[in-house]
Amino acid sequence: MKKAIIFFLLAALLCTFAFSAQASQMLNIYIGKDALLAHDTPSANIRIRPEGMVRVVRHSLWPWDEAGTQWSLFVEIENAADEKIVIDDTWLVACKANRDEIATAEYAFQTTDNVLAPGERTVLYAGVAPWMMPTDYHDVTDFEEVIGLSAFAGKIRRAEILRVRMNTRSSESTQNWPKTEVNAKVWMDGRKICFEMKNETEQMLAFHTIGAVISDRDGRLIDVLQSSYSRDAVAQPGETISFEKELQPYITNEMIEGARIEIFAHLMPDPVH
Repeated sequence: MKKAIIFFLLAALLCTFAFSAQASQMLNIYIGKDALLAHDTPSANIRIRPEGMVRVVRHSLWPWDEAGTQWSLFVEIENAADEKIVIDDTWLVACKANRDEIATAEYAFQTTDNVLAPGERTVLYAGVAPWMMPTDYHDVTDFEEVIGLSAFAGKIRRAEILRVRMNTRSSESTQNWPKTEVNAKVWMDGRKICFEMKNETEQMLAFHTIGAVISDRDGRLIDVLQSSYSRDAVAQPGETISFEKELQPYITNEMIEGARIEIFAHLMPDPVH
């Protein structure tokens, strides 16, 4: 009897692992670096594997200086599938022209939202917020914050193609951060971009992510300003959430003039705060 129980438990455990393996899927987006630098989405040679899961709406790659010692990368995607997509992990991969890998930056991207219903969009961005990079790849507990992808800049300079790699889950996931409209103000104060939102409801509001995507008058993605629940994006009735950041060096006054600002907010369904 004991052997039968042990066999049953092992079988159930193996089935669980098998289900988990099937539930997650690797999504790869290959974009030529020249197209990224030109912000040319319509005619860019973009390869997505597996096909039909997402589509690329916009993309931008900005060197911070002529030497390319730092970079910012933006890729906006739309869920083109018939079910929810949850993005768990992200990698940025520098590739040769034949798509062979040069090097990989783990967890380089942040997202404006990591849960996408069919037709919903998110912006993956790297280089405009600190990226936690291991200082010693043999010790995963030792990290340092780098910005501008500076630790990966040489690989980007050598690359012909940049690959966005994501570990995703689909409809079986229970994660859900409802998209909500908020009455927020976003403005430029010199070389700063500022965000402010007052909670005018009678309930506490806690946001998984909240902020704004900034693009120039031509629609090119140039920056993302974002806060989250883990950074105290929480407001009791009458309280205000506010945060700001310095604009990156590649953003010129001409890019700011006529800039488009898209505010986003995704609630935490059952926050504990």
